[in-house]
Amino acid sequence: MIHFSLRQIEYFDAAARCGGAAAAAKALQVSQPSISKAIAELESLWGEQLFVRLHARGLELTAAGALRFKQAHALLRQAQALTAPRALALSGSLRVGCLSTLGARYLPGILARMQTDYPGIRLQVEEGDTETLTRQIERGALDTALMYDLGLARNVRLQPVTELWPYALLPHGHALAAKTSLRLADLASEPLVLINLPHSRAYFLSLFHAAGLSPQIAYESASIEMVRTLVANGLGVSILTTRPVRDVGYDGKKLACRALGGTLRPQVVVLASPLGGDPQPALSQALQDTVQACFARQKLGAAAPAP
Repeated sequence: MIHFSLRQIEYFDAAARCGGAAAAAKALQVSQPSISKAIAELESLWGEQLFVRLHARGLELTAAGALRFKQAHALLRQAQALTAPRALALSGSLRVGCLSTLGARYLPGILARMQTDYPGIRLQVEEGDTETLTRQIERGALDTALMYDLGLARNVRLQPVTELWPYALLPHGHALAAKTSLRLADLASEPLVLINLPHSRAYFLSLFHAAGLSPQIAYESASIEMVRTLVANGLGVSILTTRPVRDVGYDGKKLACRALGGTLRPQVVVLASPLGGDPQPALSQALQDTVQACFARQKLGAAAPAP
């Protein structure tokens, strides 16, 4: 006998994808207690803890929760398929943009999963900086774009995906790498290698300025790999949010990544889309579901700042 409802599964799935009950409630337009109640009921039914509750950071799936999430997401997709005519297969094309600093780290996995799950959907991909992608969304040249929400008051709709916290990037063996957590003040006197992309540059500098610090900029680059490799070669330190799986520069030299403490603002990864009506809502939803699922099953970026 089945003792859970599809609604409970939907609420659990949303909490896992959005990283918290509050974000899931906002996405589904329901109350936060409804999300929390559904999770508690499923945990009681299955006798498993699905999430670790992280103070001020939302929810993180446990190992058991990650397995249940995969099963739940598959169940919801099967249920969705049953509500549509069998002959109705998703097909068509979407014009998708991606912020260059996020692209190499996350986009190939998203494309591979879309190709497997939705072979009838063709994705036309374009990389760019936040300003360029936002303009393309506004004029309808892109259907959606994966990028950071940097507080731009623009005519685009933003769907939160996850948060990535800034972290310190150091040459391997640097004296500061002996610490497990750093403060911005520790980096202010070091030569800084700064990512130089519209809005991203301002974001990282704003972290220093909010702390009353003036960094010593040594080099700037629009390429995240150039920034990482300059640091790996001992030419300075940096602050980034996107973190590749391996801590090495493009030339193979080692890097050290350390959490940053203090009062910091994370960068929110979002899917941006035009404010007008979506001409292909089923295709866009398929991409959104895939993006959320890919981010949910990975441990992304650096940890939240230490107190």
